[in-house]
Amino acid sequence: MNDAPDTKAYSPQGEVTERRRNRSFAWLLGGGFISLLGDQFSLIGLPWLTLKLTGDPLALGLMMATIGLPRAAFILMGGAFVDKFSPKKVLLISKYISTLLLGSLAYLIYTELLTLPMLYGLAAGIGLASAFAFPAGPAMLPFVVKRERLPKANSLMMGMRQVSMFIGPMLAGLIIAGSDNSASADSAAMEDVTGLALVFALDSLSFLLSALTLFMVRVKVKETPASGNVFALLFEGILNVLKDVELRSMMLYVGLIQIFSIGPIQVGMPVLAESRLDGGAAAYGTLMAFNGIGILTGLILSGTKWSPPFKTLGALVLSVDFILGLSLAGFGQITSTLTGSIWMAIVGILIGFVQVRFFSWIQQRTPEEKMGRVMSLFQLIVMGLSPLSASVAGWILVRVDVSWLFIGCGTILSLIAVTSMFIPTIRNAGRAK
Repeated sequence: MNDAPDTKAYSPQGEVTERRRNRSFAWLLGGGFISLLGDQFSLIGLPWLTLKLTGDPLALGLMMATIGLPRAAFILMGGAFVDKFSPKKVLLISKYISTLLLGSLAYLIYTELLTLPMLYGLAAGIGLASAFAFPAGPAMLPFVVKRERLPKANSLMMGMRQVSMFIGPMLAGLIIAGSDNSASADSAAMEDVTGLALVFALDSLSFLLSALTLFMVRVKVKETPASGNVFALLFEGILNVLKDVELRSMMLYVGLIQIFSIGPIQVGMPVLAESRLDGGAAAYGTLMAFNGIGILTGLILSGTKWSPPFKTLGALVLSVDFILGLSLAGFGQITSTLTGSIWMAIVGILIGFVQVRFFSWIQQRTPEEKMGRVMSLFQLIVMGLSPLSASVAGWILVRVDVSWLFIGCGTILSLIAVTSMFIPTIRNAGRAK
């Protein structure tokens, strides 16, 4: 008989480490929620401010491009910085810069010194800062929680983001509408000045508070940090993804799916609500609200122990996309807001569930020293193709009825999923080893 104590059953050092991990994740989760809530304020405030300054929809489009282009152009560079230094350092610096930029914007609005060129410059700076923050956030999570717990952690983080998308826009709208603007009542261009200044000041404060909470997060030190100059690391990261046949195939597949799914949802949905459903804008809002509830439900479900009967992640993703394609093709025939809302909720559940599983799969299979670059490339694919899909959908809607947009894109989506079932690197992606 072996009377030696079972050190695996209980380890004081392991228990302390686990408690620290839990506390660190709690700080990361709380700070992330504060920051995401502030982000929603700016997502409402920037378009509204631009319209109040110019009254020109073209200026609004240029404003969104001014934010989006630096983000898209530098996000791969941001991923390289994350791997060379650390996700925490890069995220902290980006938060400090965003605090300064948004605080300056709030001051210029309140003092009525803001000009359109100033606004464009600040917006470009905000977009540039986000190019480094976007890959740093998801790249940091594997340094805080154990890899086997990433699905549950991602479920909580993404669920928190979804909740902020419910609360943030409503609060921002109430702040802008409810503030006293009597001091600027004689100037149409500066209408809502107090409310807009307060919205951006609160977003600036949210970045500062989230930076303070980030100080409380203890991260695991990289075992093999990336070495070399940033440009070499950037190209090395792209080549590594291209050499990884399974990861490369899945990323290309996701990009193709983005093209045929985002446009109908972002462009076709409001057109369908306006032309087919009673209530117009209210009906559109109801559809998107139910979709958001469905996504949140799917995110929560993905964080539980329940798992669908698929042997691989690839088979799960392809099956869900096939169902989504059929749903999209049929959605063009919807004439009832209630039916459409139920449909959107079901679709949202499927999307939310797969999002967590796919995101966690990328994090779990990627070496820590390459995490930032891989996540930045994935985010570039998702963000970069969304405007393209929306533009093409708008061009199509000028020429055909909205129902044909849904039928065409949904059919192609299902065909892509079925065809990909015959590609082993996609079908077998995520097989347990």
